[in-house]
Amino acid sequence: MRALVLTAIIIIFAFVIKVDLTEGSLQLAAFSQKKTENALCEKEREPNYITVQTIQGDTIHSLFALHPAKVPMTFPERLQLFYELNPHLQLQAPVPGENIKLPLSFEFENKCGK
Repeated sequence: MRALVLTAIIIIFAFVIKVDLTEGSLQLAAFSQKKTENALCEKEREPNYITVQTIQGDTIHSLFALHPAKVPMTFPERLQLFYELNPHLQLQAPVPGENIKLPLSFEFENKCGK
């Protein structure tokens, strides 16, 4: 019976430590200021894009056809960039009159001013 209780305690401790390391406070600890600044700068980078206003009947396919990319890229690659720029459109179709961003290349613009 002691072995069963001891095993349960060890499993609970291991689970708590695993959760703390993956989702808890330790992963959020900043070990150097330079890494934090680079992480913030990375979040402010966006791919080159144009903003277009949609009309009735527009789809993602038709918008990509009307505004081709500057560099060759596959449809899934461009679609991934599209959803990064327009996360609100992942579960809905474009609404007429809505301004959306269409990616043109993989090159990122640095918004950090460096």
